[in-house]
Amino acid sequence: MKKQPVFYILPVIFSIVGIGMLIGGYTAAPGSLTDDGYPLNYFLYAMGGFFILFPLALTGLMGYFSRRNIQNIADLKSRGIRGKARVMNIQRTGVSINDIPQVILQLRITTDTGEQFVVNYKKCIDPIYYNLITPEKDLSVFVNRENKNEVYLDLEAEWAKLAKE
Repeated sequence: MKKQPVFYILPVIFSIVGIGMLIGGYTAAPGSLTDDGYPLNYFLYAMGGFFILFPLALTGLMGYFSRRNIQNIADLKSRGIRGKARVMNIQRTGVSINDIPQVILQLRITTDTGEQFVVNYKKCIDPIYYNLITPEKDLSVFVNRENKNEVYLDLEAEWAKLAKE
């Protein structure tokens, strides 16, 4: 998960509001009802619990899947087969996340062991990397030993190489 303060501030804010609702439910006058006719204290307990548990669960799930993705990339880098990929075709999917378009790259991969195969690689790629994705340039790639369709295109390393030149 990105180290942005919003991922930590929002659950804290929601938890404070939820604690306020729990306190409100505890201090509600006995017999007070909502507009729908339900007991006010139970309503505030339920809303307070929701305001505390849901953002914490959501933040936990986001952190879990982010760590799992980072671990998968680290595993591919450490145990995967290194290779070079050459872009044969690039196609936009029409999907854009945070103004970063998702593309499908058709890659011809040549591993360090000499094996060659073609893989479709779908990912949101920042337009600053588009000058790296040219048919005449070999890109660094890591391939899973068991599943040849699982690859990681290391554009950050390619960008760093380009910056050194």
